[in-house]
Amino acid sequence: MEKRVICKKQIIITNILAILVASLLAIFSKTLLPSALNVKDFNSVFVKLLGFEIVASLYFILIYTHSAIVIQLFGKNAKLSNIQIGMRFGICFGLIFLLGMQEVVVKASPFSEWGFDYVIYEFFMGIGEAIVALVLCIIIAKCTIEDKKHDNYLKENSTYNRVVMVGLIALTFTIERIMAYKTGIISSDIATFPIPCYGWTILFGITLGCCYDLLLPIFCEDKNLVSQSFKLVVITIGLSWIIFNSFIGWIIDGAMIQVLIRIGLDVVVFFITVLIGTRYIRKMKK
Repeated sequence: MEKRVICKKQIIITNILAILVASLLAIFSKTLLPSALNVKDFNSVFVKLLGFEIVASLYFILIYTHSAIVIQLFGKNAKLSNIQIGMRFGICFGLIFLLGMQEVVVKASPFSEWGFDYVIYEFFMGIGEAIVALVLCIIIAKCTIEDKKHDNYLKENSTYNRVVMVGLIALTFTIERIMAYKTGIISSDIATFPIPCYGWTILFGITLGCCYDLLLPIFCEDKNLVSQSFKLVVITIGLSWIIFNSFIGWIIDGAMIQVLIRIGLDVVVFFITVLIGTRYIRKMKK
C-alpha cells in the first residue's frame, strides 16, 4: 500500500473549514438550552463594542483553533494512529469543556442557587462544545496527519505509576483550590454551597489527571522532562483551560483579572506537580 502524502494546502483548508463548522455547531447547540441567558447581564467592554454574539463567536473560533493547532504541532510526531491521536485530544478537550461548565459559579448562570436545574443547565451548556471538540479533533487528525504503521505503539508507564500521577494531580489541584477559596485569593461560592464546591474541585482534579495520562503517549517521544511537561501541561491542557475560562472575562466587566489568577494558579500547580511526580517515578525505576 502506498503511503498517503498530505499536502500543506489540504491541511490548511481542512483546519479552517473544521474550525468554522465546529464553531457554528457549538453556537447552534446553545440555542437548544432549556433556559435562556440574559444577555443584558453581560457588560464587558468587548460586549459593548462588538456585541455578545460576535464575542461568543470569537471565543468558539479561538478555543477550537487552539485544539487544531496542538494536534498539528504535537500529533504529527506521535507513534500512534491518527484516529488514536484525534480521540485522545478530543476526549481530553471534551472533558475540560463538559466538566469545566459544572464549576459552581452560580452568579454566571440564570439561577440564584446551585441545584439539579443548575447541573442540567450546565450539562447542556457543555455537552455541545464537548461533542464538537471530539469530532473536530478526530476529523483533523484523520485528514491532516499521516497514519503510522505502528498504530499499537503505546509507550506508557505501568498502571501503578499512572494511578499515582493521576492521584497526585488531583490532590495538589484540590489543595491549591481549597487554599485559594479559604484565603480569598479567588472568589467562589464555597461559603454558600460548600459541598458542591468541594465535590467539583475533587472531580475536576481527577479529570486533569486523567487528561494528562490520556495525552502522555502522544508526547512521550520528547525525552526532555521540562519540554515534554510544558508542551503537554501548559500549551495543551493548560491553555485550553485558560481559554475556556476566559469567556467569563470577555463578557463580564472586571472579571478577567480574577479569571487569570484562578486559572494561572491551576496551571502552575499542575505543571510543578507533573515535574516533581515524574522525576520521583523515574528515580524509583532506577
